[in-house]
Amino acid sequence: MMAATQLALLFSAIEFALVGAILALSTYVTLWAGLLSFATVSFAATGAFTATHLMSEAGFGLWAALAAGGLGGGVLAAAAGLLLIRLDSHWLALATVALILVTRVVVVNLGDLTGGSEGRIVPVKVELWQLVLVLGLVCLFLARLARSRFGTAAVATREDPTAAATMGVPVRRVQTAAFAISGVIGGIGGVLQAGLLRYIDPDSFYIDLAVTVIACVVLGGAYHWFGSVIGAIVFTGLPVYVNQFIGQGQSIINGVLLLVIMIWVPGGLIDPLRWRRLRERRAAASPAGAAREVAEVRS
Repeated sequence: MMAATQLALLFSAIEFALVGAILALSTYVTLWAGLLSFATVSFAATGAFTATHLMSEAGFGLWAALAAGGLGGGVLAAAAGLLLIRLDSHWLALATVALILVTRVVVVNLGDLTGGSEGRIVPVKVELWQLVLVLGLVCLFLARLARSRFGTAAVATREDPTAAATMGVPVRRVQTAAFAISGVIGGIGGVLQAGLLRYIDPDSFYIDLAVTVIACVVLGGAYHWFGSVIGAIVFTGLPVYVNQFIGQGQSIINGVLLLVIMIWVPGGLIDPLRWRRLRERRAAASPAGAAREVAEVRS
């Protein structure tokens, strides 16, 4: 019985880690284009409550609900992006926090659609294989996107928007597109979160979730999409599992991991720049690398 309970908790931790990874990838897309945004939580709430209403009232299945939730999150994100990307970085971050507060007020007051402050029961349960499939598709999409012209433009925009604009990169368009993509992924993540919790209310998508998602991205590694996945596993799944052995384990583990990574791995767990420097050092330390350095000095 004890083994069965621990196995169930392990699967629960894996499920929360997978949903956390999808939400973290939503935030990663905006950081990819140089925008610090907490708005993933608003996109997730929009997707979750839209999908829950359609599943309850219109008989939508999970896949149709995912499409509707992604569409709802994408529409909100595109509209918010057009208004907010004109702001400077810190003002943009504050504006997206305000968007979370506004979203909560809207959810509370649209009781017929959202259940108001009492929330709603989610009629469809999400299975583990469905979470794995959706996360895999999102990762595949982002991997392909990174090799596209958009990926190159997003990196240029993040590193230096002024220089990117000088080279002909449509910075505003790239950032708006990043917001919209983030909204679609966030809306899908919200639907999956709702199906995992089986009950949602205004507190299911609030500022504490936004902070957790940002931590997953930044501390997992903000310069590669895989960092968000690893960050979600470490900062969402692991604490949930450890919580069964240690009271308040989630808070303790998160705090310790934050300190360790900030001190010892400031670039995040997945840092392509650090890997590149390590490869260069190893190449320079090899006999061939030393010979090249000698040849360069002589020339």
